[in-house]
Amino acid sequence: MSEAAFAKVHAIYMACGDNIDKDMFCKYYMNNDGRLELLRMVTDEKTISDNAYDMAMKDWAKEKELVKARQYELSEFLIGKACAYSDTDFQKEAVRLIGLKEVVLMKLRMGLPLWEEEQTYIKENLK
Repeated sequence: MSEAAFAKVHAIYMACGDNIDKDMFCKYYMNNDGRLELLRMVTDEKTISDNAYDMAMKDWAKEKELVKARQYELSEFLIGKACAYSDTDFQKEAVRLIGLKEVVLMKLRMGLPLWEEEQTYIKENLK
């Protein structure tokens, strides 16, 4: 996280005042719905401007997209290893990161063989 991004998050934390402790703030911050709750907490008290709210939401949206892109890249790597070594642990982790639908689509794009679980998924969803 950049210094500027940290400063914004810290400003929101400070604006929450005694309404929330550090651990709970961090827990909320790591969850999108929780972030909205944090912003509601401080905006209800008029301690943060609408502009700051909009900037925080844009920053969080960018951060979410970066995390999603990283998960996709990691899943592609895991799927490649899963197929190369017939390792279900790699496969399960990829499914946990991006979901079975995305894993199936990724394997199709990569030209990799579909495993039984994926074939079953396709059959069930094409009915």
